[in-house]
Amino acid sequence: MTASPTTTAVPAPPESRWWPLVRSVGSAAVALAALVAFLAWMGGAFREKVHPGEAPVPRASAAGRPTATVERRRVADTAPVVGSVQPRQRTEVSAQLLARIQDVKVRPGDAVAPGQELVLLDDRELRTQLAEAQAAVTVAQADLLLRKTDYGRVASEREKGVGSEADFARYEGAYRVAEAQVKRSKEYVARLAVQLTYTRIAATARGVVGDRFADPGDVAAPGKVLMVLYDPAELELHVNVPEGLAPDVREGLQLRVRIEAAGLKDVVGAVREVVPQAQQASRAVLVKVALPRVPSAKPLLPGMFGRVAVPVGTVERLFVPRAAVRQVGQLDLVEVVDPDGTLSRRFVRIGSADGDRVEVLSGLDAGETVALPDR
Repeated sequence: MTASPTTTAVPAPPESRWWPLVRSVGSAAVALAALVAFLAWMGGAFREKVHPGEAPVPRASAAGRPTATVERRRVADTAPVVGSVQPRQRTEVSAQLLARIQDVKVRPGDAVAPGQELVLLDDRELRTQLAEAQAAVTVAQADLLLRKTDYGRVASEREKGVGSEADFARYEGAYRVAEAQVKRSKEYVARLAVQLTYTRIAATARGVVGDRFADPGDVAAPGKVLMVLYDPAELELHVNVPEGLAPDVREGLQLRVRIEAAGLKDVVGAVREVVPQAQQASRAVLVKVALPRVPSAKPLLPGMFGRVAVPVGTVERLFVPRAAVRQVGQLDLVEVVDPDGTLSRRFVRIGSADGDRVEVLSGLDAGETVALPDR
């Protein structure tokens, strides 16, 4: 019997046991180094850096450019007061009797002429009453003819001395009553004829339909407004002036008016009326300013927002030529002439215009020089 050979395990060297750990740590270190190098490259570590400091910027020269000086002027100071456009003549159309509306012939915005029909009311009942009244006139006239014949006969007998005074007085009275009845019937017919004209409501003056509050089938009643008419050629601005400024506002005073929605900017209107009573709620006085008739691309409508400038004294303000201000987007800028003869741009905030000059609220000082555009 042959013995099988035996196998003896040989221990691994110490280096082979730590090698997987070393290899994994080395891979992580290489990845970390690559990440650090990438971040450094992204941060510009391998590129040339621009050192902090001021870089010279070339500026345009003011030589040959027309210039102007920022000047200080004493001008009238004003306080803005807001209001709304209202018609000077506003007509509220209503019926004079109770009747159902048969037709409305105009709509808001329509122009109307004097005598033009606006609203038609149902007149069937009035026509029936008028026919009855005319028939009553016929009956009264027939009765008058009979009474007149009897009165003439009795009067003739009286002259002959045949009839009595009592009979004469009775027949005369009946005749006078018949005359009055005829007159009364005719007056009633005339009144119904006038009421019949009320069923056709017409315009009394030239204007425009501002609003309409009635439709066919509605019931018209005295005092119930059916529509509103106004004259577009007679519009004015109603503003509420604070009671502290009201004593300086008088009739005929020229005020600057601005209604941007209608394209009216810095036009001049005259005060037409100052209501001599302050409103308790707002502590303001109603002032009516007549609007000038100036051509405008946009229509001027009642209810539009507007403002006027009420004078409150004088104040010093800075002005530059309007041509020196250039608008870039929603900003305004000017080119200022520096002491070295170069130009620098500066943003400014402008105010109202005064002729060919415009007010500068901020951004410039008095005495500075600004450049004008080349001619």
